[in-house]
Amino acid sequence: MYNYKKVISVATAAALCIMPMSVSAQEPQTDAAAGMSELISETSGAPVFQKEGIEIQEGAGFSLNGESGIDAVKALEQGTILISYKTTSENGIQSLFSVGNSTAGNQNRHFHLYVTNTGTVGMELRNNDNVFKYTLSRPAAVRGSYKGERVPNTIALKADRENSQYKLFANGELIASLDQTAFKFISDITGVDNAMLGGTVRQGAVSYPFGGTINSIQVYQDALSDEELIAATGETTYAKNIFYAGDATKSNYFRIPSLLTLKSGTVIAAADARYGGTHDSKSKINIAFAKSTDGGETWGQPTLPLKFDDYVDKNIDWPRDDVGKNVQIQGSASYIDPVLLEDKETSRIFLFADLMPAGIGSSNASVGSGFKEIDGQKYLKLRWKDDAAGTYGYTIRENGVIYNDAANTATEYSVDAEYNIYKNGTALTCKQYDYNFQGTTLLETKTDTDVNMNVFYKDADFKAFPTNYLAMRYSDDEGTTWSDLQIVSTFKPEVSKFLVVGPGVGIQISKGEHAGRLLVPLYSKSSAELGFMYSDDHGTTWTYVEADNFTGGATAEAQIVEMPDGSLKTYLRTGSGYIAEVSSADGGETWSQRVPLSGIATTSYGTQLSVINYSQPIDGKPAILLSAPNATNGRKNGKIWIGLINDTGNSGTDKYSVEWKYCYSVDTPQMGYSYSCLTELPNGEIGVLYEKYDSWSRNELHLKNILKYETFTIDELKVSL
Repeated sequence: MYNYKKVISVATAAALCIMPMSVSAQEPQTDAAAGMSELISETSGAPVFQKEGIEIQEGAGFSLNGESGIDAVKALEQGTILISYKTTSENGIQSLFSVGNSTAGNQNRHFHLYVTNTGTVGMELRNNDNVFKYTLSRPAAVRGSYKGERVPNTIALKADRENSQYKLFANGELIASLDQTAFKFISDITGVDNAMLGGTVRQGAVSYPFGGTINSIQVYQDALSDEELIAATGETTYAKNIFYAGDATKSNYFRIPSLLTLKSGTVIAAADARYGGTHDSKSKINIAFAKSTDGGETWGQPTLPLKFDDYVDKNIDWPRDDVGKNVQIQGSASYIDPVLLEDKETSRIFLFADLMPAGIGSSNASVGSGFKEIDGQKYLKLRWKDDAAGTYGYTIRENGVIYNDAANTATEYSVDAEYNIYKNGTALTCKQYDYNFQGTTLLETKTDTDVNMNVFYKDADFKAFPTNYLAMRYSDDEGTTWSDLQIVSTFKPEVSKFLVVGPGVGIQISKGEHAGRLLVPLYSKSSAELGFMYSDDHGTTWTYVEADNFTGGATAEAQIVEMPDGSLKTYLRTGSGYIAEVSSADGGETWSQRVPLSGIATTSYGTQLSVINYSQPIDGKPAILLSAPNATNGRKNGKIWIGLINDTGNSGTDKYSVEWKYCYSVDTPQMGYSYSCLTELPNGEIGVLYEKYDSWSRNELHLKNILKYETFTIDELKVSL
């Protein structure tokens, strides 16, 4: 018997102004229609049509002609359709319910509510394209399988004539909406003569075949409320949203997960809070942080330990049309790609991210470190706003004082620990920017709100060099408060365009000669693609090492695990069509050549991955776990592998090999799975925070609530290869 999680999601809870519930697996209701009906208010009236428990053979469909109430459905001028289903099909488009004209020459006169094998939910309403054709869809909205079994999803369409609007819901969330002044619905289709479950009849043949079970369908002649449909479709929910649209960050979009269990048992998480859709920098991006004090069961409201105020924090729906989806915020500073790390000897946690000055991303960062060396010390270099481009004649010296380097004298200007600018001790300000769409044109306009002027803002009197920096804060109280901002990348080579973190988590070596060392993976594209920074003084100072001599520009995002003797293995994304393994026997100071992992498929451009140690033996051996997509044609088919560590009897970097013995499928093969982060929870289960969509696909840009958190027992993950 399959299980499914029956909760109101945290996003739903925010919309309904109630506290989010913890998630627990429950047996499904045997009466699916009754389960959904009890969540619909009496004022909405009874459905005009309902049916349940229909098994459908793929390609055959199930005709509803002659069913009681179906004539009322064919005459609907507005209404709500609520469906619970379980598919066993891998067809690209699968009609769950359709109404239309089946006669020859009228194949484009129909309405259908459909899903796809990639998780899209959609509707199409047509009366020949030259009369009207309305479409609405949302990728990555539903589940295929969960913990090894096909599972039900619940979706709904609301056609609201009064507000000239269509809305789609799935598994407890409002997923898409369409405003249409010339509102139409089923009654506006010419010659409607059939209704069907599991397909759409076009010229007498069944198109878009579905195979599986329609657990229940209910059709109402009224447009039910959003709250009712969020609750009713929330009968099937399979994961939590730690960060979600409408939470305390005021962001609608989240990417790049980091997840870490602390020595105390507290579980912490971080992610990009992306305000300008799911675009990378340049954009407006802050780093969100949340924690759980009950082993990952429930999560507190997120905070923003790394944020800029030059642009307003606000919920904005980024357009997904072919033009608007490509538009990016141009002028904001940003933080991107978090890394969490705990020093278990001091219980201090570190949060790292890439710091991008106004309008800068990896693609347009300038070559250089951003620092100037004077008398053996490196100082952040600045340009006065009226000086010629490329002229950086000032530096930030001791105590934050800004110096004129030509005269080697202090100016009346200084910065505080957050790099905000002062003149003669008085804080300087600049106007905060807002951002709004006018059609598909993005307007970035000054507001009347004053914010502290910062060297990383576009309107600052002194501007930092336009390249990327590595930012760090630490906390000694598990993220309740944070240290001042520190920029740790003074070691960035002057020939480097960018040197950035491999997002996820860092590691502390626990055994051997280098026990206590902290390491964070980095990558670049200049003299080395893969690199690391490490600290032997609990994070006070950091040393950078290059791990290879590649210069091809691959996004060599990496994660590190420890072997039984304290040596290291790192697994990294490459641009060569494989995941690579490299090893170090000296605490990460030197590394072996790359060895491709066999048995794991990846695209030519690759994807970030997660790998962690497990604390207990599996099958009597030390073990690691690795999470990544397993496909050559997109970021999808998420897998969690278990690797058993074997002692080869050799020495050095060849001392250990990894036998990848088990492989668990997170969902069905075509479902999206992108960046991820694993952690071992206090109870020995595995938590994973991951992007449940294809983040490379241009069709899947700007999706809300795709950052999902799930847990598994080791036994559940032990699926033999």
